[in-house]
Amino acid sequence: MTTPERERMVRAMCAAVDAGDAEAFGAWFADNATYTFGNGETLTGRDAIVAATAGAAGALPWVHHVVDQIADPGGGQLFCRFTIKTSASDGTELALPCVTVMWVDGMRVTDYRVHMDITPALA
Repeated sequence: MTTPERERMVRAMCAAVDAGDAEAFGAWFADNATYTFGNGETLTGRDAIVAATAGAAGALPWVHHVVDQIADPGGGQLFCRFTIKTSASDGTELALPCVTVMWVDGMRVTDYRVHMDITPALA
């Protein structure tokens, strides 16, 4: 997969989450992929990733990913820096920093790690 293809993949994944489409997001993952959000439990398997994504999307009133940077150093690894826009329970708009590190094999994500503090959105 070329760097432009990987960038399109990342943008499509973000668009799926922003649209609340956990299935479309999950379609990018290998059957046995792993997914870790912050210091949470590592999930294994596409079905678990889809279920967790649907649950997270339901916990926030809305979400919009701003892609700040995608770095493709090669070797199947991507580093992505985002600003996650959403709102707190009182309606205050938030812009939360996020870094995601992922490993890809062809067109499938095999490991996905989100480094973000989402607590301001859940408070």
